[in-house]
Amino acid sequence: MRLRSIISHVRITQSLPFFLGHYKYEPLPSPTCIRLLELLPSTGATAIRCSLKTFELQDAPSFKALSYTWGHSTTAIKASATIAKEPKILSNTHQEGEGRYDSDPEAAGRTRRHSIICDGRLVKVTSNLRDALRMLANAINMPQMPKTPSYYWIDALCMNQSDIEERNIQVARMADVFKKADGVICWLGKEDEFTNDALTTIRRISAIPESDWPLVPYTSFYDPEESQLGYSSHLTFHNWLGFMVLINRPWFKRAWVVQEIALGKSALVVCGSKVFSWDMLSKTLSFVKTTKWYHHLHTEKMKHVKALQKHPGIYKRVLQSKLSVGISPVYLNETRLAVSASTDPNSLESIRPPPLRILLDKHRFSKSSDPRDKVYAFLGLANRALSPFRTAPLTLTPNYNLSVQEVYIEAARAFIVSYENLSWLSHVEDPSKRRTLGLPSWVPDLTVPLDPYPLRFRGPGFWKASGNKRWVPDESNLAKGILKVQGYQLDHIDQTSVLLNESQDPSATWASIVKLALSLESSYPDPEQSGKNPSRIEVLWRTLTTDIYAHAYPAPIEAGSLFIDYILNLQIRHRLMPWSSADEFQPHHSPLSESIYPEWRTLLKLEPPDSPYCLQKYTQRLTAVVESMFNGTYSPIGLAQLQHELDQSGGKNRRLFKTRGGFMGTGPRSLRSGDEVWILHRGGLPFVLRPQPSGHYHLIGDSFVYGVMHGEVLKMNLPQQNITIV
Repeated sequence: MRLRSIISHVRITQSLPFFLGHYKYEPLPSPTCIRLLELLPSTGATAIRCSLKTFELQDAPSFKALSYTWGHSTTAIKASATIAKEPKILSNTHQEGEGRYDSDPEAAGRTRRHSIICDGRLVKVTSNLRDALRMLANAINMPQMPKTPSYYWIDALCMNQSDIEERNIQVARMADVFKKADGVICWLGKEDEFTNDALTTIRRISAIPESDWPLVPYTSFYDPEESQLGYSSHLTFHNWLGFMVLINRPWFKRAWVVQEIALGKSALVVCGSKVFSWDMLSKTLSFVKTTKWYHHLHTEKMKHVKALQKHPGIYKRVLQSKLSVGISPVYLNETRLAVSASTDPNSLESIRPPPLRILLDKHRFSKSSDPRDKVYAFLGLANRALSPFRTAPLTLTPNYNLSVQEVYIEAARAFIVSYENLSWLSHVEDPSKRRTLGLPSWVPDLTVPLDPYPLRFRGPGFWKASGNKRWVPDESNLAKGILKVQGYQLDHIDQTSVLLNESQDPSATWASIVKLALSLESSYPDPEQSGKNPSRIEVLWRTLTTDIYAHAYPAPIEAGSLFIDYILNLQIRHRLMPWSSADEFQPHHSPLSESIYPEWRTLLKLEPPDSPYCLQKYTQRLTAVVESMFNGTYSPIGLAQLQHELDQSGGKNRRLFKTRGGFMGTGPRSLRSGDEVWILHRGGLPFVLRPQPSGHYHLIGDSFVYGVMHGEVLKMNLPQQNITIV
């Protein structure tokens, strides 16, 4: 076996003379120069040969840009239970010449194991780049290919990754490089056993006229024979699973891909020997968004499909894993469409490219082996022009001499100074999710997904908890990681609910929520002395939904009736209805046990007789629902919308709380009794802060507190205080 391995190695490397030295980069003549790689013809197992040539970007010959991943290219199929947590980022672990970080779990795939010959010298490349170069070299050998030089821009080869100063300059120019390129080749990696199914889905969905998309019912995904278009009968669940596997390839999660695909004049997608246009994939992604079918494209749901249970085929392991299409590739596609529209000379509308903070939000899921690129990868795309909401230009440039912590602090400082508000604080993830050590608590850790989702996106323009109070940021302290703010201490957190994943019994969560509502006083705090006195149940459902339903604020009273129906469904559906994976409404929560009935009945009894939530009306509604379920006339349409509102308001990632003064709110999962609720000038929302022994505070996250979202705090005669968040 050992001899066979040696012979195989010799065959592969027989065209690489041992006396060849390693390639050494010559400095670029000027900051406006770039290197282009000329790929030379090669055949079979012979070494890949190329040449690097220097040009002024504006005078560069025709070339294409390669978009690829440095590490593994195929989707990792792992059982849900085996998915490991990512390691903490202590500090930069930059390896000279690699340009990548060891903290990335896919770092092993980025080892440069293979050699190519560049200008007579050896250059080490990763396995995936070697495969991409082989694909391009084979294309050159095709008779139909032109015999003119084939130039490509490839970051790992055209930039001297070990020269930080060059990297700073070249990374800042990458947007110009991709704009200049004739097109982008998106190399997804080698094809696998799932690729054919994926392409079948892409070809057939992309052929559906866009005007027909609104005709496709949300639930027809599970019953293709009833499709109004007739196309779905040609697609199987196996085809959709293949699409899910393809869309989960690392390429779609790479931060730099967003800029590369958005700025390219055209894009060709290559997966092994399979080639298709980005436009086909774009239409497919737009289709699943318009129809909301991306909700169905999740293995947690598809594993319940009977056809797949009987005949999983090659997808048995896939169905045991946790894969979904989700919204992330949809955002990738939308960013390309938005940037294309902003640069279209034929467009009749004045469209600006997205601002940087929107790009960072939408692509927070993306990965980069260098954490600093979670900022730098989006600078070339962002609109830096002043807008009515900004008071200073956004000045950020790539600087790889800075640590990860310094880059993230600088980005947060730039946003706060540019907008002169604290909205960026809503983008700080829950403390339990943070990976990058040494970050101030008010600076988002961009290496982790945005969790929980910022509440400010629930009600943009709705909420002004601090009224119109002004605040000028202290730039010098911001740069040191110190945030000095002014505001009002609203109250201390007294009680909290149990999260769904903190208890084996979902009923325990709802029991804690109901008990929290029962602990409210009969008269809810009324800072404005408006005379309004919402009942405990109304305070509860308005807090759980952040008082928003179907974009209406405050939520219409009908949403309260839906909340009652929602609780009814949780209580009785497991006994009276055979819920299937095709139902329009599938509550995320398990059926509630009898254990919460006493508290729930007590809460209903406390409602006045004329309340829509009183016990008598609840009992009548319960009877009506049971009867309609038995006779088949009950339809839970509307509850799906309420479930969506609950999810958007935090779902399992936010915790309900009550303050000592009787306010009810929802905030980050890590909040606890003793934390303080503050309303900060230019903050928009209340924030949960935790006092430190030093007298300073740590930010826990944003919150919604029913009754104080519109400047009511200004009428409470609370002292204005200056505090420091570190």
